[in-house]
Amino acid sequence: MAKLDDFLGKKKESVPILDLSKASCGSKEELRRLLEKVPDFKIKPEKVNVDSIKIKDKGHTFKSGKRDLKRMKEPYRFMDPLPVEMQSLNIADLAAVSIDWKMLTTLRPKSKVEENYFSRLVELGKLENKCRAAEKRQFQLDPQIRRSKNKAGVVETRIVSCMECGEDFCNGKTCSQSGYDQFARQPEVAAAVQKITSPIPGDKTKKKLKKRKSRSPSKTKKKGV
Repeated sequence: MAKLDDFLGKKKESVPILDLSKASCGSKEELRRLLEKVPDFKIKPEKVNVDSIKIKDKGHTFKSGKRDLKRMKEPYRFMDPLPVEMQSLNIADLAAVSIDWKMLTTLRPKSKVEENYFSRLVELGKLENKCRAAEKRQFQLDPQIRRSKNKAGVVETRIVSCMECGEDFCNGKTCSQSGYDQFARQPEVAAAVQKITSPIPGDKTKKKLKKRKSRSPSKTKKKGV
C-alpha cells in the first residue's frame, strides 16, 4: 500500500520549456542552430463550430467600389476575327441576300484562306436566318399552343399540358422515356419482343391441295389405245 501511495502521490516533473525570447542571432548559421534547438510540439487542431464564426459587419458591403464600376462600364475590346480588308462590311447585310457576296462588293481579302474563311462566315449567317425562320414557323404551328377567340374578339393563347406528367410544353415522349420516382430515375422499360415459336414436330400442318389440271380428251384416248 505504501508503494501505491508513493506512486499515486508522486507528482509529475514539469518539462522545462526552451525560452528563446531573449536570443539574438547575427548570421544565418546562428539562426539555423537556434531553429535546431526548437522542439516539435504535436498540438491537436482546434475544432471550430460553424455557429461560432462571425463576420465583421462594419467593413463588409455588397456594393462594388468606384474603381470596379469604372472597369465594369468599360467594355472589353475583343479582337475582330474578320480580315482587315473586310472589316468595313456588315455580314448580316450580306447574309440577308441569296446572291453570292462576291457579286455584292468589290472588296477582297489578300489571301485565299481569308477569302474562304469570310465566305464561311457569310454562309453561317444565311443558315442562322433560315433556322430563325423555321423556328418562327414552328412556333406558329405548335400543337401545344392553342389560340382561340373569346366573345369580345380577343385572341387567347392556351398551353396544352401533357397527359402523362401534367407539365406544360411536354409532348409525352421525354417523360415516358425517363420516369422519376422519389427523385430517383427509373430505367426505361424495354419493349416486349415477340418470340416466334417453332412448330412442334408432332403436329401436322395443313397443306393446300393443288388442283390437278384437266387433261385433254386426245391424250386420254392415246393412253387407252
